[in-house]
Amino acid sequence: MFVRREKYARLERLYQHEARLRAEAEQRVDEKDAAILRMQSLVQHHRDEHPDTPIQYQPAQGDARLRQQLDLSERARRALDTDRSELIAANVQLTREAQQLREELAAARTVEGSTA
Repeated sequence: MFVRREKYARLERLYQHEARLRAEAEQRVDEKDAAILRMQSLVQHHRDEHPDTPIQYQPAQGDARLRQQLDLSERARRALDTDRSELIAANVQLTREAQQLREELAAARTVEGSTA
């Protein structure tokens, strides 16, 4: 198959342009990867030099400690009460479904018994 010289030259210019754009894009990706690696190593170095220190915790004393414990126990009670309510609702729903299935089974058995 023959191609005219102008068309070939135009296609070659387009190819060279696309190849140059691709090379530039690959170079930018490589530069970004290198920058990410530099930043990661910098963060790791900073963590090695200055590790996270534990938070100094001082428990509350006296009445404040009792209030804290009371608040925590009240939160736990509310969470358990919510869970209990959800479980009761689920139990009621499942009981209704089981009763409905029993009734349907009994009805199906009576229909089978009367036709046999």
